[in-house]
Amino acid sequence: MTDLLGEAHHDSARRPVGRVTGVTAELSGLAAEFPGYEFATQRTWGGISIVARRLGGCTRPGLYAVVTDDPDEMRQALLEHERDHHQGDSRRQP
Repeated sequence: MTDLLGEAHHDSARRPVGRVTGVTAELSGLAAEFPGYEFATQRTWGGISIVARRLGGCTRPGLYAVVTDDPDEMRQALLEHERDHHQGDSRRQP
């Protein structure tokens, strides 16, 4: 199993385990870049994933949650949503 940094880790019985070291810094960076989302980690079948959930829930249209084990993919999904959301706002204004 590899962690979010691509490094394989095993416990004393040589079973693969996920390592969360370094993820805290990644989550802090994402939270600073996207203050409208709450970030956390979650154990999934594939290891550890990052979960972004929009603050304020799903009462507004648009992206509510993203789950991935790749911080770059997370950033890209949120940036695309931000770009699409801002383009939609500019089309509505005279």
